Amino acid sequence: MKSNASSLDRRTAHRLECPSTPPPLAERDVPDANDTLPRPAILVACCLGMLGMGLALSTPPLFARAIATAFGLDNTASGLFLGCMFWGMVAGIFVSGPVADRVGFRVLLVGAVMLQAAGMCVVARSTGMWDIYLGSGIAGFGMGIVDALATPLACAAYPRARARVANLLHSFFPLGLLLAGVLVMLLRHWGWRRIYLLMGLACLPAGLLFLFLRLPAAAHEGPDRLPTRRLITLRPFLLLLAAILLAGGTEIGFSFWLPTYIEKAQDGTPRMGTVAFLVFGVAMTLGRLGHSAVAHRFRLRALWIAGAAATALLLLLASLNFPPLFTILCAAVLGVAVSGLWPTTLALAGNRFPQAGASMYSTLHVAGNTGALLGPLMVGVIADRWDLHVGVALLAVAPLAALVVIRLGRE
Repeated sequence: MKSNASSLDRRTAHRLECPSTPPPLAERDVPDANDTLPRPAILVACCLGMLGMGLALSTPPLFARAIATAFGLDNTASGLFLGCMFWGMVAGIFVSGPVADRVGFRVLLVGAVMLQAAGMCVVARSTGMWDIYLGSGIAGFGMGIVDALATPLACAAYPRARARVANLLHSFFPLGLLLAGVLVMLLRHWGWRRIYLLMGLACLPAGLLFLFLRLPAAAHEGPDRLPTRRLITLRPFLLLLAAILLAGGTEIGFSFWLPTYIEKAQDGTPRMGTVAFLVFGVAMTLGRLGHSAVAHRFRLRALWIAGAAATALLLLLASLNFPPLFTILCAAVLGVAVSGLWPTTLALAGNRFPQAGASMYSTLHVAGNTGALLGPLMVGVIADRWDLHVGVALLAVAPLAALVVIRLGRE
């Protein structure tokens, strides 16, 4: 009896962890005769969707100062603009999960890609401040649907390798940041309006794949789905919601202000700001690919804690009034540290609640993107009250608070 009790305690203590040594992806998820889903193609489509989202979301921070000058925005208004896409994303995520659980993925994903492209075109043709808010919101609504459904779709294709698939999938978001930085460096002479149009068109290939591929009918395992109204009453899930909210605020709050921070607070050039953003994107891409490669070797919770602690320290270092090259170096290491927080939280939730379906992922993405819209806004408000150095320094509170949340999740 004592042995059984000890075993139960150990399982309870690690209920947010994933299995420690799952077999390789190729061995566990080979389709059988009754499963003819085009799994690799589905994963490619989801990755392209995340890539297009990264390209679109990168465009506002890369041109934040130019757009602020064009429309007379102060730091608070710029912070609102930088987070504006996330308002639309929260709305798109909120409605997509429950609908996808009932009607499937295809219609929502194809429509989402079209909305994303349309919103980017509205911003490109804007004539005033409200136009850029409206266009960003429309694009964000489409991106929110892609963001909410790409993860459950990929995890439905590979249900026994969620941690590896989630980190691999989400590595394409920072890859989009990287490609956006390269394109802006090469095509800055086009101006921000033409580049907005280009980034809107970049999402269309994913839409074509979603239109023609055979997709899974559901994102949960087994015949019974755990309803969201029950899920949000469970303490472990509420802690995961808090963790991803803080992770989203940290990641986007720093990365979206980084080019402007280099230019305004540290007297760097626009090219240096773009390079810093590009370096951050490279680091996040490598970090998420690395997490995908080692997720089966380490406990996910331990990886999460190490990343959050390093992120808080690096934010404090980046806030110091040192030359721009030092901040770029901090951004490189910080990109690796913060890269695993968001997708690892999704993997923890998927392993803990495998029957929750797309609604669970959409709820988590709502929380994460709420943090993402609040992060840039809060940095802007603090910058208007004090300066950008203080805004970046106080952002370190978010990963520190997340450490406490994840610690509580073990109890």
